Amino acid sequence: MVCEGYYQPPGRAQRVAASLRPGTTLVLHTDDGERLFALEDITVSDALGTIPLFITFPDGGRFVPAEDASFRAWYFSQRRPGLVHRLERHKFGVIIALLISLFCGAFWYYGALPWLSQTIARSVPAAAEQRIGEYALWLLEKDSGFRASALPEERQRALGALFRQTLPAEMRQDPTPVKLRLMRIPQGANAFMLPDGTLVMSDQLVALAKSDDALAAVMLHEMGHHHHRHGMQMLVRSSLVTLLMMWAMGDVSGIGDTLLQSAAFLDQMQFSRDMEREADRFAVAGMRAQQRSLAAMIEVYQALEQSAAKEEAVSDESWSWVSTHPAMSERLKMLRAEAAR
Repeated sequence: MVCEGYYQPPGRAQRVAASLRPGTTLVLHTDDGERLFALEDITVSDALGTIPLFITFPDGGRFVPAEDASFRAWYFSQRRPGLVHRLERHKFGVIIALLISLFCGAFWYYGALPWLSQTIARSVPAAAEQRIGEYALWLLEKDSGFRASALPEERQRALGALFRQTLPAEMRQDPTPVKLRLMRIPQGANAFMLPDGTLVMSDQLVALAKSDDALAAVMLHEMGHHHHRHGMQMLVRSSLVTLLMMWAMGDVSGIGDTLLQSAAFLDQMQFSRDMEREADRFAVAGMRAQQRSLAAMIEVYQALEQSAAKEEAVSDESWSWVSTHPAMSERLKMLRAEAAR
């Protein structure tokens, strides 16, 4: 038996006509002559569906048979097919493999990925959080039109005092301390927390809120995000998904650049609904501990919901993870239930 095909020399894209005589010793014939290889010295690609097999020699050269079926028949007579190939030959095996794949994917996405993201996020050094937050704020000022607050100095000092009063005692010794940054932002009434503990609050939101308790509710909600390290969790999760895709595709050359540039995508992330609920629970507990009005919290959330609806009516742009109000109707329902208690 002689298999015709193509030979690709190691480290080169060129393909030349060649033939292979299989047996206990394989004989590769090219224009350069004959070469002998022991069966145990070669590597044959995994049998996946109808994808043609190819042979890799010890020096990195490759041979691709022109008649895959005949070579496949000979090779499987010498070595047992892999598990994937054996499963593909049985419908029941295909179903089992599909169910296992779906289960593993669901377990990774809903179980392992959140747990791993949370574990890593809480282990990130404060210096790294500081660097990421500073870079994110620089990007927002450079590319998104963020500017220093235009509020009167007296109003800014009053808001600073309110912020210090609102900060829960358990967060005063945080290795990444929380600080307030008032800014004018193009996206209107909003507030968000950066990984370095910078709570950015817009002038528009200050104007929207009708009381100090309303502003305190927003501050506590964003402090809850920092307390639970939600920003770092989303950043870590995004990086893990990217790295997994790069590993699966075989492209690992850009891993370093991917990790260094991850902060550039902070404004494209979204907090999950579970994270928003967790931040809301933190805010409710803080409001009660400070004897502040939950009615003011409901009022400012409703105002934010209406403001967001107006913004969406005039713009299709998605400004995501810094948003304070995804799934707002559900959260308002929870707040009304808490207030009723």
